[in-house]
Formats: sequence, structure tokens, C-alpha cells
Amino acid sequence: MPELLKFEFRRIFKSVFFRIVVGYCVVWPLLATAVYRLAIGFVMKESGLTFADFILTASEHRRLTWLVSIAFINELPKFIALFTCLHIGSDFSSGVVRNKIIGGHSRTEIFFSYLITQIAATVAFSVIYIGFAFLGLLITGFGVDINRGEMLVRFLAGIMTLLVFTVFFVAMSLVFKKRALPIIFSIIIVMTMSTATAVVGSYNIPSKAVDDYIARRHVAYEEMVQEGYLTKDDVRELEKDFNRDSYLGLPWKLCHPVYVVSTLGFSGDYGCDFMTLLTDDLTYDEELDFSETITNGIMSFNYDYSGLSPQDFKKTESMHVKYSTLNLIYIGKSLAWMIATAGSSYFVFRKRNLF
Repeated sequence: MPELLKFEFRRIFKSVFFRIVVGYCVVWPLLATAVYRLAIGFVMKESGLTFADFILTASEHRRLTWLVSIAFINELPKFIALFTCLHIGSDFSSGVVRNKIIGGHSRTEIFFSYLITQIAATVAFSVIYIGFAFLGLLITGFGVDINRGEMLVRFLAGIMTLLVFTVFFVAMSLVFKKRALPIIFSIIIVMTMSTATAVVGSYNIPSKAVDDYIARRHVAYEEMVQEGYLTKDDVRELEKDFNRDSYLGLPWKLCHPVYVVSTLGFSGDYGCDFMTLLTDDLTYDEELDFSETITNGIMSFNYDYSGLSPQDFKKTESMHVKYSTLNLIYIGKSLAWMIATAGSSYFVFRKRNLF
């Protein structure tokens, strides 16, 4: 096993495609921060100011650091898919795997040497990307704020979700005999991943949060009846029109279970879209607040005339999930998927004809 690991690591380091991906992880975050710096400078100049007048709050500074550096979660999957499938797939066609068997190495050693080295490569890509994103922020004058180290745990959760795809790509490369099939499937997965994460991630609201919202809304309706703003008939009609099923409809019933068991909701939960720098609030949140989604009109919640706001749910436990808890959830789910994927593919690989 140690000899195989050394052999695979040497091959990876000598791989041209590996060096290309490393180069991308160096250049792209530097380029992204430079473009954003130029855009900010242009806007400030148009306003008659200089970049020195561009001041961020501590929360906004952390949010900027996060968005620039976590971009690897969306940028790297396509490279990892191609690198993994090409690297391992060529070993079957070139006879490398057969020679390993002839040389006395077991299938178990071969399988886990591939798995360990590909996981290490993905971690290396991610760390390099994050490191040069930090460097870009420092060079361009934005600076880096990782919230006293708390952000590092979020990065760990992000890397773990990326490793789920790495293990899956390794599994496909070792299970399928034809080299083209893993590449085709990997490309399809990567192409559909952004859509899947956007759809699944938008249905992250737990049913308990909706139940608590409806209960609090009923109290608000009763108060409005007492004040003469609504009649009891109005309340009956509103509660009929905006019942539990109207909030948790078929799309939620289909997508929320996928959100719960998979890691597809990471980008949505952690706000990984770099374009939000231009359009969204730059607050670095300490928790995921479902009350903001509910009361701001998503899924037609604001048409029920309740007048409720996030302030009304500050102490409602079901409406809030701290990121410290969310980190553990995603790390746990990622580990479970990695073990399940690796275990099932190992079972198939052991029985596969390698000659």
C-alpha cells in the first residue's frame, strides 16, 4: 500500500492536467479579486471618490472574504471530474492496473490508493484556491477577515461536500470498463449540478418552521379581529387559502427530502454565489434564518395579510439554525455519502474483471 500511494502521488504531481488545474486555482481567484477591485474603483471614481473612501463594516468584510474564497465549490467540480476520470480511466486502457495486480498488489490496495490520492488532490486544489483568494484580497487592498477562525470550519464543510463528488467520480472510473462512460456521466452531473443545487436549496425550510409560523399567524389574526381589521369570516377564508399544504406543496414534498439527505443545499445555505457581491446584502450571518424567507414573500407567505416580520420569530427555535450546527450537519452528511459510495463501488470493484 505505501508503495502504491507513493507511485500514485508521483504520477499526479507529474500530470500535466494536474498542473493546469493548480494553475487555474492560482490565477482565477487573483483575477476575480482584481476585476472586482477595478469595478469598485470605477464606481467610486464616477462618484468623485477614491478606493480609500470605500469602507466595509466587519460583517461585510467577512462576507466578501467568504464569497471570493468559497467560489471553489462552484469552480472546481468540472476540473475534478475530468482529472479523476482521465487519470484513472487511462490506467485500465494502458494496462497500469493489470501490472499492479501482476506485481502482487491486492484489489483493496489498488482501490484505496486511488481513493486516497484523488481525495488528497481535491483537498490540495481547494486549499490552493482559498490561499490565493486570500492573497488576491490582500493585494487588492480589501484585506482578509476569517471571523477569528470560525470561517475555516465553513471551508471544511465546503471541502467535504466537494469530496462527495470526488469519491463518486473515483467510483465511476473504477466500476465502468469503458473509459468514455465515466467522463460522459461526470460531465452530465457537473452540468446539471448548478440547477439541482439551486432548486433543492430553495426548499430548505423545515416543516416545523411553517407550523410555528401558522400558529403565530393565527394569534395575529385574532388580534386583528379584536381591533376590527378583520372579521372571523375573513380569518376562516385566509386560513383556508393559506393552509399548511399551500406552503408545503408538491415541489417542497419532492425537493425537501432530497435537501435533507444530500449535500445539494450547501451553496444555497451558505450563500456561495459570487454574483451576490453585486446584488445582495453583504451581511455575514451567524445563522440561517428561515423567518426572513417566510415573511419576505417566498412561496406567497406575504399575501396572507398577517403583517408578521422576522422580529416576531426571533425566539422561535425552528426558524433558526446556527452555522456551527449546520457545519456539523454537512460534514456528517458528506462523510455518510463518501462511505456509502466508496463501500458500494469497492464491492463491485472486487468482483470486476481487470484483465
